[in-house]
Amino acid sequence: GTGIYNLQVDNNSIIIYPNPFTSQTTITFSEEQKNTTIKIIDLLGCVVKTITFTGTQLTIEKGEMNDGIYFLQIIDGNKQVVNRKIVVQ
Repeated sequence: GTGIYNLQVDNNSIIIYPNPFTSQTTITFSEEQKNTTIKIIDLLGCVVKTITFTGTQLTIEKGEMNDGIYFLQIIDGNKQVVNRKIVVQ
């Protein structure tokens, strides 16, 4: 068979769209988040933005981020960490 396997991380899937993005991107969680911390980290390891978030959808604005690759570190209320990559164009 053919198809796309949807990776579940601790029964909590995370969709980031669009990625790469030019002005804003949206992170959608399959389950509601409570007191989740989202850090945007550049390639040098410097934290560019820290967002505390509750809900199922978060829009991130490009703001002062330069074009390039960034890491999203998502830390939920149980201190579980998920890492994703985003690209700003």
